[in-house]
Amino acid sequence: MSRSPSRGRSAAALLEVLLAVALFAAAAAIVTSALNASMGSLERQRLGLQALNLAASTLAEIQLGIRPAANQGQQPLPAPMDAWTAEVLTSPMEQDAATGPSSLARVEVVIRHRESPVVQRLGEVVLAQPSTNGAPPAPPTPGGTTP
Repeated sequence: MSRSPSRGRSAAALLEVLLAVALFAAAAAIVTSALNASMGSLERQRLGLQALNLAASTLAEIQLGIRPAANQGQQPLPAPMDAWTAEVLTSPMEQDAATGPSSLARVEVVIRHRESPVVQRLGEVVLAQPSTNGAPPAPPTPGGTTP
């Protein structure tokens, strides 16, 4: 029994179709994997930028006197940022024997995300202010002194 030429061509065409489908599936899997990796990287960058903005805002609150420049444990941030926590770490600057105690303090703000492993640290040297328990500093009196 001999094969007919049309049967051999149809088998070759079927083999080509199966090979094309396999190549398409492999290419689709590679593209999907690359897209998922790209989306994950984009989400990590978004969270990192948000953490940096929160750290800068917290540090600005300390500089303005809205928040005390004192050690604070991890505290949740208010809504809509309730997925984040802020921690403030302070240490006084070194004192010089000739000039006396320094009025400067090192302040480090640590922002953490609760669901993902995002941690952002931002530090700066600020003027050490006495703790006002969260109250803003008193305005100066007309004579230019503070009460």
